[in-house]
Amino acid sequence: MVRGVKNLIEEDIEIKTVYNYEALLSRAYTKLPVKRSSKAYDIPTLDVDYIGEHTMVKNFNYVSDRIRREPRIMMRFFLKELAMPGALDDKNNLVIYRKVTIKSLQELYNRFLESYVRCANCGSYDTELGREGKVWYIRCLACGAKTYVKPI
Repeated sequence: MVRGVKNLIEEDIEIKTVYNYEALLSRAYTKLPVKRSSKAYDIPTLDVDYIGEHTMVKNFNYVSDRIRREPRIMMRFFLKELAMPGALDDKNNLVIYRKVTIKSLQELYNRFLESYVRCANCGSYDTELGREGKVWYIRCLACGAKTYVKPI
């Protein structure tokens, strides 16, 4: 019986020498996906101009292209949240038929980014907005996560 215990101890020592901590850790790190850094400066700010009583976001089309969202979806979010009338002009610039402060538009834009652009898992802005029937989701292109969001 002593021999059996000795053999078990020797086998246990062999396992520890074959699978040491550093080797397992380096193997685990090689299996992890490479993390892309999401740069905050890649996200453009809104360029707002006032024409009479109207507010116009001049770079709305550029902003929507950079964050990979359709201008009509962004427009719908902005106008619903502001509860004001508006439309897209021929260059896809957002025109709101009332005066809106730059600060409130920027806060609304930041809320849109947090709710419908930024990945909840890794924080990357490299995402796509998709739809399955009536359900909206964000698919992250950096980590592959799929997060369901409130319909717009």
